[in-house]
Amino acid sequence: MPPAELSDPRLAPARDTHAPPRPGLVSLVGGGPWDPELLTLAGRDRLERADVVVVDYLVNPALLLHCPAHARIVQRLEGPHADLRLDQARINALLVEHAQQGLRVVRLKGGDPMMFGRGAEEASYLRAHGVEFEFVPGVSSPIAAPEAAGIPITHRDHTPSVSFVSGWEAYDKSGLAVAWKHLALSAGTLVLMMSVRNAATNAAKLIDAGRDPATPTALVRWGTRGIQRTLVGTLADIGERIAAADLRSPAIMVVGDVVNLREQIAWLERRPLFGQRIVMTRAADSSATLARRIGAAGADVAVVPCLEFGPAPLDQRDALDRILADLSGHAGVIVSSPRGARALLEGLARIDRDVRALVGRVVVAIGSATAQACIAGGLRPDWVPTQASSEGLIEALRERGLLGQRWLQVRADEGRDLLGQAIAAAGGSLDLVVGYATTRPRVPELLLDSLRPRGEGAERGEGFDAIVFASGRTAKHFLLTLGERFGEPDVRAWLAAAKVLTIGPVTAKALADLGVRVDAIAEIPSDEGIEQALLELLARPA
Repeated sequence: MPPAELSDPRLAPARDTHAPPRPGLVSLVGGGPWDPELLTLAGRDRLERADVVVVDYLVNPALLLHCPAHARIVQRLEGPHADLRLDQARINALLVEHAQQGLRVVRLKGGDPMMFGRGAEEASYLRAHGVEFEFVPGVSSPIAAPEAAGIPITHRDHTPSVSFVSGWEAYDKSGLAVAWKHLALSAGTLVLMMSVRNAATNAAKLIDAGRDPATPTALVRWGTRGIQRTLVGTLADIGERIAAADLRSPAIMVVGDVVNLREQIAWLERRPLFGQRIVMTRAADSSATLARRIGAAGADVAVVPCLEFGPAPLDQRDALDRILADLSGHAGVIVSSPRGARALLEGLARIDRDVRALVGRVVVAIGSATAQACIAGGLRPDWVPTQASSEGLIEALRERGLLGQRWLQVRADEGRDLLGQAIAAAGGSLDLVVGYATTRPRVPELLLDSLRPRGEGAERGEGFDAIVFASGRTAKHFLLTLGERFGEPDVRAWLAAAKVLTIGPVTAKALADLGVRVDAIAEIPSDEGIEQALLELLARPA
């Protein structure tokens, strides 16, 4: 009989009654140590095709943004269901239950599913219940975390071997005692996982078994993250150092002479934004490039998608098609965003035309990103206003004597009316067509929980040091989404304690209208401009 919590609607199998039956498959996927860039291509592929994802605690919630909108995310429950924990028996039952419905199931684990990850146990259970499965290996933390801290686990001048050990006492209690004598007398590096709570005890066992108390030892917490912490000592004093620093899990312990090499080759901590946790609030599919840039500068990046895009209403698509079929009375086309550019090009395709239909018409792109989207579709804008806003566009049209003409504008379903009013006042007209719709997306609970400030008693709470808003709409959705989870007063207090940056003055004004203080505005409304503004606002002295 399946466990009782399967009756909870959030845990019920997702069903598509129109889809043809297919055999279910469970993919046991390693999500890597944390850095989302370290997810394998195979892992990303399985997430992109998943119907159900059963996710572990030590997995970066950003990985869930690869999942399709219909995917059901099964994770540790909160609120009134906090007593329903996903222990191993429940997880096994959930995997079988969903797979027997013919669904694609991803069991998403931190690191690698076979490295102290119970992947083999789950695979055995699946085989016993007739469920097909596969393994997708992941980058494991005992390799990645020391590397991120500048500690090589092998080195030709120091050691040719490394041993990976569980530092968790449960192995001793289950009768699988660690061979401390063998480990202590080996010349190789030791990497102990799950070792924070028992670090002092494990160090003492190694010393008692013959390892030199002066052996260099390091603890690396949250390896590969922009907020990783590395604590260095010796076997003799590492326990005291951990207690004094209040270092908590998750962390790994490295024992061996290779620890000393950190002084020469530590690299992540040297980056200008290291130690800063920065939240991006764009749509998930438009955050990747900026998140990579900020991550490469050393920051710990949390992508919290506050916008989702969908097709325009049918009447708006029909209106766009009719106008594009006869542009003889129009001076040109104003494209307001990259998605607006795509909507324009798709409209031309629907009526069996291409960019040649715009010959003789002025094409204006608001912002460099919009211009690039036009160019990617074979449409080169005639010009881009220096100021990427309605005000900048109005001034540019006025300077060129074009403000009083007839224009077509393709934009989102919400926006300011300033442009239309200015054109009308100058004797012209604006055909405003909605090229795409915007909504507030669902944000994984694991990702929301990670935004809770440190020290508030939340297991996952890491807080944030800065937040970037690209529009007033994203700010409004951020307040709504987090307000529903934690209460708006708390969310506003968290914003007040962080640095707030906007992509431009229009967004800054929208935040001011929402009662949110703005600390910095990007001089150039682009990924490069945001990165530069963050560096000026947050970067440590060189």
